[in-house]
Formats: sequence, C-alpha cells, structure tokens
Amino acid sequence: MKKIVTDCDGVLLDWAFAFDVWMREQGYFRIPNTDQYFDQSKRYGIPEAEALEQVHMFNQTGALGYIPAFKDSVEYVTKLANEGWRFDVVTMIGKDKYAHRLRKINLQHLFGDVFDEIHCSGDFTKSKKSVLEKYKGTNYIWIDDRVDYCKDGDEVGLKTFCMDWPYNREYNGNRVSSWKELYDTTFRS
Repeated sequence: MKKIVTDCDGVLLDWAFAFDVWMREQGYFRIPNTDQYFDQSKRYGIPEAEALEQVHMFNQTGALGYIPAFKDSVEYVTKLANEGWRFDVVTMIGKDKYAHRLRKINLQHLFGDVFDEIHCSGDFTKSKKSVLEKYKGTNYIWIDDRVDYCKDGDEVGLKTFCMDWPYNREYNGNRVSSWKELYDTTFRS
C-alpha cells in the first residue's frame, strides 16, 4: 500500500495563521520577528501557562473547523491521491470530542476522501511515538513540522520529512518547504 502518514497543523493546515487571527480577537498581539519560536509564550510575550491555556481554548473552538489549508497542500495531496496514495493523519489537538469532529470535517472538506484514518489525540505536549509505533516496519513516509515529532518518526523507522518553518531549523533530517518540493524530490520518477 502507498501510504503517507502526516501531521495536520503546519503540514496540511495553517494552524499558526488561524491561531494568530483568533488571538487578535482575544486582545493578544504577536511580537514582530518571533517566527523562530514554536513556543507561543515567546511569540506573544505572555507567561507559558497563559499561552498553553490559550492554545487549549483555541483548539476547542469552532475555529478548528475553518483552519485554511497550508500552502500548496490541497493541490499536491490531491495529486498524490490521484496517483494511488492514501493518507493517515496523526494530530494532537486536545481531548474535546467536538474539536476532533471539527478537525475531521475540515480535513475532509478541504482534501476530500483521501484519508484512511484521522487520529485525533489528546495532549499536544506529549510524544507521538506511541501512535507512530503501529507504522513501525512499514517504511511509510512521515511528515511533521515539530522537531520532537519528526524524531519520533525517525525512532520508529519511518521515512521522515520535516516541513520547514523558522522554528524547526535545528532538525538535521530530511526537510521540505512545501508539498511541491516533497512531490518533486520524492515521488517523481
């Protein structure tokens, strides 16, 4: 089976853009030139506990059902699906069952019937390794934007790609800046 296992936020969807819009609506403004930080407390100049609370709140709002696609993800996921590839999504957005449903609806609306599984998990501060273990030995492709989650994929033997963002430049493995780059370097004959 031709399978790609992928993260959602920062890979399929532009969570950071949607979160910034939502935070402005809550009265928070991002500090300029903070793209190199994944930590929202550094991006907004607020205590870490407050930043985590805002992330948890956002991930339980209806906004989760309307996060736009990331860059060229729709075009190239569709192209890969038309070439016989299927997708599993592993996303860590919290425990709220309604948020999980909105996440699935949004993905299916944007990408169509390309997913075999959309695994929504609880705590985004935890490792994805336990979820990725089921893919061990498959040589499937794994795409994420977080360094720790990319390393989880490496540890279980997946062919890992890190979607390039300023906050993950310390990852030394395979890196791509878009789905087009992934397609051109990995899937073209």
